[in-house]
Amino acid sequence: MGNITKEQQQKAADQCRHVGDISCVEPSCKQVEDFMLQAERLCIKREQRFTDLRKQVLSLVCQSEQPLGAYALLDLMKDSGRSAAPPTVYRALDFLQEQGFVHRLASNNTYLACAHPQHQHEAVFLVCKKCGNTQELHTDGIYKAVESRAKKVKFKVEHTSVEVAGLCVNCHEV
Repeated sequence: MGNITKEQQQKAADQCRHVGDISCVEPSCKQVEDFMLQAERLCIKREQRFTDLRKQVLSLVCQSEQPLGAYALLDLMKDSGRSAAPPTVYRALDFLQEQGFVHRLASNNTYLACAHPQHQHEAVFLVCKKCGNTQELHTDGIYKAVESRAKKVKFKVEHTSVEVAGLCVNCHEV
């Protein structure tokens, strides 16, 4: 009962700490170190290069309490003494999105850390129109419903993103 294998430890580390919850217990900005370690492990497992630039971009996205755009990331990178061209940051964001580490919000072309990068999942984003606070909700069935309806009209879905605009608890109670 006492000894846990390295494989069991790795599997436990890759599991979400809040499985079953409808959303994250803590925003990613409060879990940066854990998130970065998980991303590193997933890149090794997937045989992907997790370069210093990709790490820096992901770290900045994770540390932010609000979704960030590419130019805001460039400004933060300059503040930390590293400069990069916009195409370089966009390539890093593309990689991070492909790996499931970040989500792109189409409504405002910003990025936020994914709550569950260890597996594919459906998510709906609640975006506050007033303060920009964004929360990832875990959902079941919404994407399947969209694909089913699209299939009926012979439309091939390549990507689905659901964003809901409204007011967060802090803004609608003011």
